[in-house]
Amino acid sequence: MRKRAAKFGFRFIRRASFELPEFIRLKDGRCLLSLPSEPGVYNDFVAIFLEDCYRLSSMQSGVSSVLDIGANVGLFGLAARGYFPEAVIHSYEPNRGLEKPLQSHSSDAGFEVYWEAVGSSHGFIALEDRGDSNQARSRDDPNGSVPQVPLDLAVKRLGGKVDLAKVDCEGAEWSMFDDAEGWKGIHFLAMEYHLWPDHSHQEVAERVDSLGFDVVAQAPGSDFGLIWGRRCGRAGGPAGLI
Repeated sequence: MRKRAAKFGFRFIRRASFELPEFIRLKDGRCLLSLPSEPGVYNDFVAIFLEDCYRLSSMQSGVSSVLDIGANVGLFGLAARGYFPEAVIHSYEPNRGLEKPLQSHSSDAGFEVYWEAVGSSHGFIALEDRGDSNQARSRDDPNGSVPQVPLDLAVKRLGGKVDLAKVDCEGAEWSMFDDAEGWKGIHFLAMEYHLWPDHSHQEVAERVDSLGFDVVAQAPGSDFGLIWGRRCGRAGGPAGLI
C-alpha cells in the first residue's frame, strides 16, 4: 500500500491512522481532491488507491480506452488517469448531486463525464437515496428525470473498442447483462456486482462467461462481490492479467 500511495504523492503508514490526502499527484501535476465527508468515499479511496481493488497496476501496457460506469465522485477516473496517462476515459454517473466533486476531478484529470445511467436500453430512471452517495440505487421509471443509455452506445462513444471497463452501479449491472452487443467491444472487465434481490455469485460468473469473457478471478462477499474477466480469444489489446 505504501508504494501505491507514493505513486500518487501521499503517505500511508497504517489504515488505523490514515486520513484522506488533500491532493494526489498525476502526470501533469497535483490534483486537489474535492471529497464529501462520507464513510463510503473514504472506503472507496482506500479500496481504489491503496488496495487497488480493480487491479489497475496489473495492466502493464496498451490501455488506450477506459469506460467507468458508476463514477460517483471520480476516484476511479483519477486512479485510471494515474496508471494510463494517455488513455481516453469516459465516466458515467446518474447522480447530479455529485456534480461539484466529479466535475472538479474530471477537469483536473482530463476525463469526460456523462450524466447518464447505463443499462440495456434507452429510457429513464429514478434514484433511491440510501445514505452515502455510493449506495444510491437506480430503478426504471418512465417518469424519472435521469436518462439511461444502453451499454452499446457507451462503447460506441469510445470508438467501439474498450480496453478496460470498470462497473460499479449498485445492481444496475443486471440490466446491462442483457445488452449482449455492447459487451462484445470490451476487452477487460473489472466489476463490483450486487446480489439483490435474489441472485448468486455463481450466476454472476455464468453471466460473465456467457458474454464471452474468461473469468480471471472472483472475490465473493456477503451480498456483493468483485469479478474480473478477459475477452475470450481476443488477439492484441492491453497486456497484463487483471
